Parts: sequence; C-alpha cells; structure tokens
Amino acid sequence: MESMTAAQLQDAFGISREAWRTIAAAPDMIKPIDLKHTDGTTKWSGQGFARWLAARHPALAANTPHLLRPAEAVQAVAYLGGTFDRTGIDAHFASRWRTAFGTLAVLYPRNGAFSAELGLELIPDADTVVVVGHGYDLYGPDLSAVDRARPELEYDPRWSDVAAHIGTRLPWWPSELRRPAHLEAWRPGDEPVPVEVVTWPAWEPLYDMAYSEAEGTAVRSACLTVGQQMRSRAIAGALREIAELHDDLDDDNPRTRREREAMVIPAVPQTGDASLAEPAADAVVREGVALLCGRTDDLALECLDTLMMWDSDLLPFGGAFSVTPDRATRPGAEWVKRLVPAPPTAAHRVLGQGEKVVGTFTDPVTGSPVIAVKGKYFGRPTDEISYHSYAPLALPTGSRVKDITLDSPVWVRTEDGTLRPLPLLSAPGVSWGYSGTGPGVLAVAVGRLLDDGNSPPVTWEILRDSDESELEKFFQVDHKTGRRFTRRKLERVRGR
Repeated sequence: MESMTAAQLQDAFGISREAWRTIAAAPDMIKPIDLKHTDGTTKWSGQGFARWLAARHPALAANTPHLLRPAEAVQAVAYLGGTFDRTGIDAHFASRWRTAFGTLAVLYPRNGAFSAELGLELIPDADTVVVVGHGYDLYGPDLSAVDRARPELEYDPRWSDVAAHIGTRLPWWPSELRRPAHLEAWRPGDEPVPVEVVTWPAWEPLYDMAYSEAEGTAVRSACLTVGQQMRSRAIAGALREIAELHDDLDDDNPRTRREREAMVIPAVPQTGDASLAEPAADAVVREGVALLCGRTDDLALECLDTLMMWDSDLLPFGGAFSVTPDRATRPGAEWVKRLVPAPPTAAHRVLGQGEKVVGTFTDPVTGSPVIAVKGKYFGRPTDEISYHSYAPLALPTGSRVKDITLDSPVWVRTEDGTLRPLPLLSAPGVSWGYSGTGPGVLAVAVGRLLDDGNSPPVTWEILRDSDESELEKFFQVDHKTGRRFTRRKLERVRGR
C-alpha cells in the first residue's frame, strides 16, 4: 500500500461516502502527504491510514490488514514450529505462529527474494504471510505482508506490529546464519547459539574435497583456501549486521529502539576454523583448480561449479565463446576442424550444464575443454550443432602476432601460423562497430599483444590505465565480420 486518494481509501477499506465525511472531518485524522510528493493530487499514506482507521474506528478494523490492527492481549505464545523448504530459488524457512486472526507464517528466504503474495502460495495453510527481506530501512530489515482474505493488498508491517500479535519478540537471522537444522530446532526463549555460516555458493563441497585429499596437495590447499575465503566473508557480514542492530538499541530515536526491542537474534556465527593455518599462494590455488578441471568425479564437478560462481578468474581458462560451423568464418571453421575428441571432465560438465551435449573435445593448441551442443539457439534449426569453449588467458611466451580476424571470438594468428582465440576474461568483453566500451577493450587487447605477445588479458584496471585511442577509433568502424588485419596494418593505425 503506497499513497492513496480518498476514493482509493474508501474502496480499499469499505468506507461509505457518509462514513468518509465523518472520518475526514475528525481532528485527529492523519494528514495528507505533502502535495509536492504527489504531483499536486491529495493523497494519504495507505498504511498510515489503515493503522489509524483500525485504532480509531473499531467497527471498520476488520477491513484493514491483520498486522496493522491493534493487537489483542496474548495469553500465551503459540509457536507452531518451523520448516525449511530447500527447493529452487524460493528456498526459505517458514516459522508459524497462532494469532487472534489465525495462522501467521513468517518467511525467511535463504538467498533470493520473493513477494508476500508468492508466500501465500508457498504456505497454503497461512492466513497471513510475512516475508523478511534482505534490505533495510532506519527501523530494521524490510518486512512485507499480505492476508489471504485480501491478497491484492500487500503492506509493510513493523517488527513491533508482528511482535505484538505473536506475544513475543520476532526472531531475525542474517541470511548467512539461516542454516536449516538450526532454524528448525529454534524455539522462543532459546539463548543465542553459534552457527556455521551459510554461503552462496556453498563452501562445504570445497571442504569435502579438501579432506579427501592428502595434506600438502594443491587440490587440498586450493579448496581450503577458497572455502575459508567464503566462510570469512560470510562471518564478517553476519557480525557486521548483528553489530549494527545492537548499536541501534542506543539510538536516540524512540521508534528505532522500539523496533530493535521487538527483535531477537537467535544465533551468532561460529568463527573457529583450524583447517588451514595460512592461505595457499595464488599459484598453488590456480594449480589446484586446474587439477580439478581435469577430474571426472561428481565432487570435482560440484567444487568447480562453486569456484566458477565464487570467482571464475581462478579457472585456467578465459571467457567463454562459441562457434557454429554453418555460420563460421574461415578461422572459426579451422578451429572446429582441429578439435580432438576427449572424455568429459569436470570442466566439460560445468560448461555443458543445462545443455544438450552431443560431444566433448579438447582444443589441442590451448588445452581448453570444448563441448558440442545440439539445438542451442532459439529460432535456429533444432539439429544445429554449435561448439563451446573458453579463450586462453595468454599466448605462449615469445609469441608474435601476425594478424587478427574480427569474429566472435576475435582470432589471433601468430607468426608460426598457429590460430588462437584472443586472450580475454569473461569481462570486460570485446566488440567493434560502435562507440562504446567493447571497441576500447579490443583496441587495448590488440595493442598489448602487438607490444608483447604474452600479455595477459585486459582487466578493467588495465583498460582504465591504457591509451590506444587510434586503434579504438579504428575498431569503432563497422568492419565486416571475418575481416582480417595484418600486423603491419594495425601498427600503421597506431602510428608506429
């Protein structure tokens, strides 16, 4: 409920014209919103009016949202327990409470966010649903609610509203502490307990892999190092959120203190972790991740999936690309022709998740995994085959660029005749034919390779500190796909 006109208020809360005249003339009627915020139209806060109406006109209170009505005295707290639904993006914990108006369900999303209206579908036995959001305002974490009797009327109760109706303080967990076993075991009055943090993606597969490996191995060190990074960030986030809420108990604003006093925090992050005394060096982590890429077991796949979501730059490959033979340029066709069939590894399986993979290969030049996918693109033939892989992170030491071909990916041929995709990361990306970031990235990438064939791919920092203005203007031209430019041509463009 946002700002509402008089007609909208009457319609939403079942107020007759005669009753509205009486209500509008009441000396304690809430004030309209300042006209400068409503484009000159007289409007009131829908929530503020509903709260006032329920308190001042008991006969009309039944037309207002449940949690905005004055709470009846609670004789005994009736907590009905909670369950954790682990399915899909709507994974959540639902605590249930018996109130004067029926069953109240308070939902705590695990990672994502969803509306209170969707909450009604997720909890079909609830009369009112409250969803705890991930955002904050001055008075605490966001709350949104809806009553089953009025599904079209979503509103934002206060923490003190909910606490008054359930007869006790409402629990709040930072998202990092929403571990299913703890949530389901919690009961009102429990003392706060240490809880292992929850991360997205999950850190646990990395520890499982680490402890299955011998001490001192690169895989073990890499998994523990990254797993600790994930845990440490989550612990710091949870502690920061808890500290901020505790600090607000000393706030001079009475409402802020009241809202904080209506909350209870049932958990603190468990901080001890003696699994790794010191994080592994970056080179060791990258070695371990590279070894995981070549493995075939399911746990390696799970770990690699986690690592890609956490930091894809840890992989021994660059940005992803694809080539469709039916539409390929000459270099693209050359690349497809050289691919070598290979058994699927974890790297192949991650690349092919959700796809109809009909073949797995290796690029013998770059060592990158390649998958063949059938019917990938909407609007194209369903039996069309496309090949998907990763760009290299660099050309070999001593490489000297002979020419480049504009395509997707951009192709680089070195003076020994070898063809490779242009080294690049997943971002920033390259393109040409317009005035924007893509041509600038391409210009810097090409310029660096002309100076040093072993240059690493362009990062945002490198882009910011580089100047290839002449090449950038050149790549802003809408050159035809498949156009090849020699080293001499590119150097002339640079003015060298």
